Amino acid sequence: MMDHAIVPHWFLGYNILLELLFFAITLIVAVYALKVYQLSGHKQSKLFGITFLMISAAYLIQSVLNIVASYSTDICCDMQPISPMPAYSLAGIYVHILLYASGLVTLAYMTLKLKDLKAYFLFMVVALTALLVSSNPLFFFYVISTILLIYVSFYYLKNYLDTKKSNALVVFIAFLFLMFAKIHFIFSIDHGTYYVAGHLLEFVAYVLILVNLLMVIRRK
Repeated sequence: MMDHAIVPHWFLGYNILLELLFFAITLIVAVYALKVYQLSGHKQSKLFGITFLMISAAYLIQSVLNIVASYSTDICCDMQPISPMPAYSLAGIYVHILLYASGLVTLAYMTLKLKDLKAYFLFMVVALTALLVSSNPLFFFYVISTILLIYVSFYYLKNYLDTKKSNALVVFIAFLFLMFAKIHFIFSIDHGTYYVAGHLLEFVAYVLILVNLLMVIRRK
């Protein structure tokens, strides 16, 4: 069974605009990180770029799914669940969660600073297999994303405490907001308010990530 978030009627359209904005921001970050890798050969930049490229693709798919759903589903009440779910929507949701989860696994692997690719593929296989065999992949995706973001947030908190740099603080706060967003999405399956709150928290997170990128570029 695949449960989905309940979308408040008044929020339809805004969610799509926000997801397209998240797609654009994460794509910009990915392109910049990969350009840094091309110039410096720095492996961490490559992994960071791959992370945001996967997340960017996930948001693009999510926004397209919501655009299709907004035109294909009659609005008959204040809340908008997508049911019954067409086959293309089910496939799209799976692709979205697999891409996003792959991005977070890549990010977590990057912070571990391991050089063994076998460990990376092991982490990836375990996480994606757990999502695929779960009876409720979307719910489990939110849970595993929260766990990974808790770890990543602590990593960037330690990075800030070690360096005391302002951009390190901005990155930590951004991932903290992303973590809280995923926690809200866990409850959005039954409550539309949490769906809205999750998107707003993501908005703050990605604005901070964009601000950090601009700060880095300005210092070059």
